[in-house]
Amino acid sequence: MHVVSVDRGRQKKNNFGMGKIRSAWEIALERTQGIEIDEEKIRQAETMDRIKRIAGSYLSADVRDEGLLAPLSSYDGNEVRKALKPVLMGGLSLPGSETVDDRMERLDTLARTVLDNPEAAALYSKLLEFLKQYTGHKKQLVERLRQQLEPMLKQKQAQLSEQYGRQVNLRIEDDKEALEIINNNLEQLDKQYNDTLDKAKKDLEKAF
Repeated sequence: MHVVSVDRGRQKKNNFGMGKIRSAWEIALERTQGIEIDEEKIRQAETMDRIKRIAGSYLSADVRDEGLLAPLSSYDGNEVRKALKPVLMGGLSLPGSETVDDRMERLDTLARTVLDNPEAAALYSKLLEFLKQYTGHKKQLVERLRQQLEPMLKQKQAQLSEQYGRQVNLRIEDDKEALEIINNNLEQLDKQYNDTLDKAKKDLEKAF
């Protein structure tokens, strides 16, 4: 009799657990009954994704091949521009290295392929040329500052040599004041470029 009692207890627990599961399932069904699937939105999202993947393949390919952009012609022009606008606008930023010319050329080709407004395409090309100048201007600025700071550095070097009674060689990289001057000037250069870029990007947004 005692064994039967244990089985009944387990059965009650199992029934209670199944009841909870069924209740949760029923609640989930009730919550999803009013949800309608927007097939058009799904189609648009899938289309946007395919277009971005086509552009991504072209931009990241080891060898520049404009033929990779050919599949874009099978899509509606407005959808292509809408999908690739963030890609093109995102490409307009200060380059972090000197090896950016190839990517900028690809962005320029992509813009000329996508944009149906000649003025917008021309403005995009001008902005890329503007950004190409940045690394050169940055390099020139640093070199000029190094030359200007050289007398100050030599003076500090002489003072330290006299103080310690031995020859002290001081590099610009070792001098906090010199580095601060260079960094402040580089920040100012970045600000000037970014201010000009931001204004031009607003005009480009209108022309997209």
